[in-house]
Amino acid sequence: MTDKPLFDPARLRALLEEATGPDTKWSARSLSLASTGGRSPNVVRDIMRGKSVNPTLDTILGLARALGKDISEFVPSGALGASTPRASVSDRLKVVGAVAAGIWREQTDWAEEDTYEIEVGPNPIAGGERFALRMEGYSMDQIIPPGSDLECLRVTFGVVTPQPGDIVIVQRNRHDLQELTCKRLEFDGHNWVLRAESTRPEFQDPIVIGRPDDGHFGDDETAVIAIVLRSHQTLYKRRR
Repeated sequence: MTDKPLFDPARLRALLEEATGPDTKWSARSLSLASTGGRSPNVVRDIMRGKSVNPTLDTILGLARALGKDISEFVPSGALGASTPRASVSDRLKVVGAVAAGIWREQTDWAEEDTYEIEVGPNPIAGGERFALRMEGYSMDQIIPPGSDLECLRVTFGVVTPQPGDIVIVQRNRHDLQELTCKRLEFDGHNWVLRAESTRPEFQDPIVIGRPDDGHFGDDETAVIAIVLRSHQTLYKRRR
């Protein structure tokens, strides 16, 4: 007996065909490599040809991250049960501080009266720890406008591991300060590199953060602490 796929195979194939079509950013091979951290060049091809009809959650999560889509787009409309309203599976996260996209910013938690909550979808990783930060600055403004709220999944090795192509929150320790920034994570064949995706020329220089080894992303002073799952743009907040 075959288990019913958790994700909608037809919808998934349609999304992949659209993403890898003519005049698009991706080929089937490049999307496969981006979504699997360079481990498999054939994931997308196998799904599109019907060879892989029930891909793993890790595969779907990697594809969603690479395509910048919400993982819920791959879930069949009835997967949550006909009697369960979609809103009932939403969660709320408290935005507890800010992260600078353009520069390193000292990490400080906001006062309780300055925090606020955002509504987010279900956690894509069972047992994964999520938190939220407010984006400030312009070094990621091609994809994340300043003022957006970032839904972040804390890196826990053995549960979730950053991959090339992820948008990440990076922490740097300098003396008694902890500083944060948000960038795209890449691997140049020798080192992990942080890159901006900005409309502004002053943010184009990459930041090299060191060579990887087992369970380690960064050098002794700089490390990836979270993967950005989604950005939420708030158009109105009640004034205090």
